[in-house]
Amino acid sequence: MAAETGLLNAIVTGVVTGSIVALGATGLALVYDIAEVPNFAHGDLLTLGAYAALLVNKPDTVPLFDLLATGSQQVGVAGAAVLFVLSAAGVLGTVYHLGGVRALKGSWWGVDVPDGVALAVHGGIAAAVGAAVVLGAPAFEAALLFSFVLLGAVVPLLESLIFRKFREKDVELALMLIVSLAVAFVVRFGIQTIFGGEIRFYTVETTVPFLGGPLDFTLAKFFDFFLVDGGLTLAIMESRGDAVEPLLVLSYSWLELAVVGLATAGVAYAAHRRRRGTAGVVGPRLAAALSGLAVLALGGAVFWGGGTAIPETSIAATRVRTSPLRLGIVVLALLMMSALHYLLQATTLGKAMRATSDNRTLAMVRGINTRQVMMSVWIISGLFAAIGGVMLGFLFSSITINLGFNLLLAMFAGVILGGISVYGAILGSYVVGLAMEVGIFAIPGLSATYRIPVAFVVLLLVLLVKPEGIVGGS
Repeated sequence: MAAETGLLNAIVTGVVTGSIVALGATGLALVYDIAEVPNFAHGDLLTLGAYAALLVNKPDTVPLFDLLATGSQQVGVAGAAVLFVLSAAGVLGTVYHLGGVRALKGSWWGVDVPDGVALAVHGGIAAAVGAAVVLGAPAFEAALLFSFVLLGAVVPLLESLIFRKFREKDVELALMLIVSLAVAFVVRFGIQTIFGGEIRFYTVETTVPFLGGPLDFTLAKFFDFFLVDGGLTLAIMESRGDAVEPLLVLSYSWLELAVVGLATAGVAYAAHRRRRGTAGVVGPRLAAALSGLAVLALGGAVFWGGGTAIPETSIAATRVRTSPLRLGIVVLALLMMSALHYLLQATTLGKAMRATSDNRTLAMVRGINTRQVMMSVWIISGLFAAIGGVMLGFLFSSITINLGFNLLLAMFAGVILGGISVYGAILGSYVVGLAMEVGIFAIPGLSATYRIPVAFVVLLLVLLVKPEGIVGGS
């Protein structure tokens, strides 16, 4: 049996931590880079996203809304109607932020369409989302969708009602920082006033069918790797009582590894060549890596099957401990960041956002609707905050008033370490996550309470060598 390797476990945990930090830091970097707001309220927006999901997942725990609940996780007709209206209003409100009634009539589409068609499409999408939330409640997926669309409509109000007013007065950055701190306190204590200070948690069915049996995706699994004469064997193990039983065993021969490795390299190189002129610094490498992972997964499905016995002897063996939930968070973060990468590099809106980031005045002279760009930035920030907040509450199995605020320093560290840019924030977030987890492992005697200080030591060391950040100035 393979023995656990502390360093590998720390690296895997660091990647998970970095993914959570990146979900928050990406929206923070967008607002900081384009809207010029050091938004210290962003951590509390993650908290708001986590609490918003409770309206769907545990409506009986939400003050006032519990009057519409008919059970521990059920609402009556009136409660379902409220959820439907809020969900549909979230979709329509998000579109409205892009240009008012004209946006609802399709002005943001980039193509000329009849007003009635655009209104019908937007109304249909809103109704479909509302129905999905109502019919899916109280499932975790429905709660996540509800929080997603609600914050997409609510967060841009901070720009239109508060930050835009101060920006039009050409205030100093320091004053904008103080304003964002004030907003943070209003949001945090507003949540506490409504929900109270008690610790809350989601109720989620964590057991799913897997290979003919139940699988709890929140419990830790052992991933054993065996290097043998014939190739590589991967075994996914689960602890059941005193026994450790294999859930899945996959064997890779050297020939199969070579074929998939060459295919992965080929697709990665093709993706890099295709995107190198438009994707910036991290973009082509991210696209190449994701393409390579896709080919690797396809190769695994074609070449390998389960049921192979665990080798009794091996040249080398190691074990990594993690859970499907943590791996799912990494995948979700990569999907969200890939979608943002596509938006920034392959759409007209993304080009307008990059132009506004470089020089807002010049962008306005060139005819770019900078107000629409600003609202788009805040919408994206709200969407990332919703996903990050809900997944943070699910991962930690508890929701508190300080849930997002406790992550705020790590998010700012990731943004500054990367160089105050979107791609830099993503890279910086993973560096921070790895520093937090690997640092605790590498320095004997340090407890988990020192994770944030260790990350800031790394931040200071990097900034001493490269003050503009990892990708700053590129």
